[in-house]
Amino acid sequence: MRAFARLLDCLVYTQSRNRKVALLGHYFRTAPDPDRGWALAALTDGVPIRLPLRRMLSDLVTRFIDPTLYRLSRDYVGDTAETVALLWPDDRSVLPPPCPLPA
Repeated sequence: MRAFARLLDCLVYTQSRNRKVALLGHYFRTAPDPDRGWALAALTDGVPIRLPLRRMLSDLVTRFIDPTLYRLSRDYVGDTAETVALLWPDDRSVLPPPCPLPA
């Protein structure tokens, strides 16, 4: 599903409608069947995706960092999701490749 996540990134940052159609076509031609099906369902609202609640995110993060540090960071940033994104470890060794250029 990393390829699907990369597709979503590319779709968000691509302005051209034709380029978006080309990216979707490339993904659906190259992705394996189970991933292709899940991607289609997710893009067409066919999968009920339950968004994580603020409390669940807070509980997850405080397992790995000091709760006081999290609380102070949350107060400073002002948003739970943004705080979690800033505190989450970032593995720079696995940077995604640039968006593919379908032929």
